[in-house]
Order: sequence, then structure tokens, then C-alpha cells
Amino acid sequence: MKTSDSSEPPTQPDKSPARGMVAGTLLLSGVVLGGLIGGGVGALVGAFGPLLALGLFLGFAGGTAAVIVRFRDL
Repeated sequence: MKTSDSSEPPTQPDKSPARGMVAGTLLLSGVVLGGLIGGGVGALVGAFGPLLALGLFLGFAGGTAAVIVRFRDL
């Protein structure tokens, strides 16, 4: 009689070792994009420092949200 293959646990495909690097790059790109937008708007309205800081903060929050959405299984 043939042994059943159902006794073996199913194997999941190996995850790429570069996933952490991709997550970090996604977070960093959010911070850089937020800083560029905040700094650009701040330069136009004359409030460079405060809007740059706000852009960096919102970019970090957006980058974190993007990493959470993209890598829910980490």
C-alpha cells in the first residue's frame, strides 16, 4: 500500500531575503517624498521649517502605512 502524502505538512515557498530591504526602502521613500513636498510648499508660502517637519512626519506615517499594507505577513 502506498503511503499518504497528507501526513507531511504543506511547505510554504521561501520568502525572499530582500524583503526587509524592500520594506526599509519603501519607508525611506515615504519620508523623502513627504520632506520634498513639505519643503516645497513651505518654500512657496514662507514657512519652510515647520512645513518641512510636518512633511517628514506625514511621510513617515505614510511610509509606515505603506509597509503595513504591503507586508502584512511579516
